Amino acid sequence: MALFALVAECGSLTAAAKRAGLPKSSVSQRISQLESTLGLRLLNRTTRQLNLTFAGERYLVHCQEMLSAAERADLALQRLRDNPSGRLRVSTPAGLGATLLPWLATDFQRQYPDVSLEVSVSDAMVDLVQEGFDVALRTGKPQDSSLIGRRLGHAPRYLLASPAYLAQFPPIVHPQQLSLHRCIAHRAWTALILRREDEYFRWQLPSAHTTDNLLYARECALAGAGITLLPAFLSREVVASRGLVEVLPQWRAEGNELYLVYPSRKLNSPALACFIDVVMQHPAFADYGQALSP
Repeated sequence: MALFALVAECGSLTAAAKRAGLPKSSVSQRISQLESTLGLRLLNRTTRQLNLTFAGERYLVHCQEMLSAAERADLALQRLRDNPSGRLRVSTPAGLGATLLPWLATDFQRQYPDVSLEVSVSDAMVDLVQEGFDVALRTGKPQDSSLIGRRLGHAPRYLLASPAYLAQFPPIVHPQQLSLHRCIAHRAWTALILRREDEYFRWQLPSAHTTDNLLYARECALAGAGITLLPAFLSREVVASRGLVEVLPQWRAEGNELYLVYPSRKLNSPALACFIDVVMQHPAFADYGQALSP
């Protein structure tokens, strides 16, 4: 259709072929194929002259409308590249959604006010492609090889409980005693490996009280429900105020790796590309990786 419109504009196959950078024979063949597909002659051609048929005149109007729409579409995408806009859907775990992500999202929207953020805060593992998310923050390296994972940092984790809860029991001096205690476990954990120098202990977590939300686990621990495992960035303030205290401080649990995850490296929307840049350079993740004060 675009080639036909070019032939009509130039008034000859030769001139149209030159403008299009194609052999004249190719232009003639493609116009003939178009006429065959439509079942109507569009051009009357002689060795010296080329004229539009009545059908060609009517068809040309629609071809020109198509070209105009294509030009408008190109301009719209160019404006989008120059000024990112549109909707960006973000998935994040609850702990990050209540702590670091609000600062990051605020800074992002200050820089790109035409991008609308739709943030889903949940510890449930979502399928980014199937559920239509553009990007996610996730703890742990992505297992799906089709996703791109960019490491953001490492969060140390600690066994914590309230002083009131611990006061009910003899002091805990070895992980073997954990089996005598109540625990608020995350459903993603089945067991924890604790380490003291070269000594390791595997704690099989009880299933009497499990959750999929670390904020809930933290509040339960503050209320005296038992021992839980929390990353430093979620527990720093409550530990500083003595709402929670460290259990077995000589023993260390494995920390959490944080990743930014999205479906592809190629041809991402300008909004997503800018979001990735902001996240990868944001100072909030320095706080994510800090340990609890001794």
